[in-house]
Amino acid sequence: MPVLWILLLVGLLGGDAEDDGRRGNLLYEQGDYEAAESAYRSALAALPDSTGAVYAALQNNLGAALYRQNEFTDAQAAFTRAHEAAPSDEERARALFNAGNAAARDGSLETAMDFFRRTLLTDPSFQEARANYEIIHRQLQERRPQGGSPPPDVDPSAFAERLKRQAEALVAEQAYERALTLMENGLERDSTVRAYRDFMQRLRDVSTIDDLP
Repeated sequence: MPVLWILLLVGLLGGDAEDDGRRGNLLYEQGDYEAAESAYRSALAALPDSTGAVYAALQNNLGAALYRQNEFTDAQAAFTRAHEAAPSDEERARALFNAGNAAARDGSLETAMDFFRRTLLTDPSFQEARANYEIIHRQLQERRPQGGSPPPDVDPSAFAERLKRQAEALVAEQAYERALTLMENGLERDSTVRAYRDFMQRLRDVSTIDDLP
């Protein structure tokens, strides 16, 4: 499964503000994240406005430097500004993905899952975002207190339990539609498969995202 906390940096070329941006990238690569943050802020201050690809790239990279300093709330805000200014779907998806990582590290799992969902709506082929969506969903399920959700109205049979394990193996391979088909076919054969209706609904949600143009 892909690493959850990957960050995507943006290259910068040409111009006075971009000089500071490139210096920030070099400092970031050297691991001097505080100095990189300062360089990105200097570059942003030199820009005439807060629109366009350069502004979006600098905000994204500022967010990455803040993230590496465990300033997750400020990082999320920078990534959000990058998303708002980004001129292309690819750049918007990258900023949303990074914002989701920052939100997750900040403990805001519901917000993180929403960012990853929006990433997939922007770019359905973004497999790291799909994997992170699944990771966060499982973490939310694990955090649910005992008795926090109603018990299934039926106990799953041995067949249903085996089917669920097979579907989970497909999910691990990101084969969501195959996992859903497996569960739906199993339900036609064994009504106790409905004990896993929440799992099946989640598969439907992810498969719907996967089918978007």
